[in-house]
Amino acid sequence: MRLLVKISIGLIFGLLLVALVLHVSAKNEREAEQTALSSIKKSVILLSDSFPPNGDMPIRCSCKGKEVSPALIWEDVHPDVKSFVVLAQDYDVPTPAFPLYNLSHWVVFNLPATVRSLPEGVTAQQLRLLGGKVGRNGTGDPTYIGPCPPIGRHAYVFRVYALDQMLLFPDLPNKQAVLDAMKDHVLGYG
Repeated sequence: MRLLVKISIGLIFGLLLVALVLHVSAKNEREAEQTALSSIKKSVILLSDSFPPNGDMPIRCSCKGKEVSPALIWEDVHPDVKSFVVLAQDYDVPTPAFPLYNLSHWVVFNLPATVRSLPEGVTAQQLRLLGGKVGRNGTGDPTYIGPCPPIGRHAYVFRVYALDQMLLFPDLPNKQAVLDAMKDHVLGYG
């Protein structure tokens, strides 16, 4: 019986240690992104017809609805823009009180400078027709993941980055690969 108690305590301690390491890692990743953003001009104005700024995501854009991407509209006045990147992120997984990882909901890159909006429910095929490409989301799929918070009210962050070049990848990139490739090429974001 004592051995079973010791094993149980060891497992609980191990799980708590893993959770703490994941929490610190997620926090560090978010802080690294914030630090990188602090050196970039916030010159892109990003709006949505699907939901108001800091408002609730509509059911149709979530896992409880049709899980369609929200409409996005952006403005950028920088004359040297060659492409745009759109990233959607949830930093509160599984709960805002103790996040363990950051889930990438959408990775879109190489949208030409002439594209300044995406309609609600835009598909990967429609993005390709616009000249853009879809990278791998947090589950490894080249699609949009609708919000589906397991615990609490999550904040979903949509960002548009204006770049001075198109991005090239040997394979379908994830969010981190896109962020790495964007380094030193971001003219502004919003």
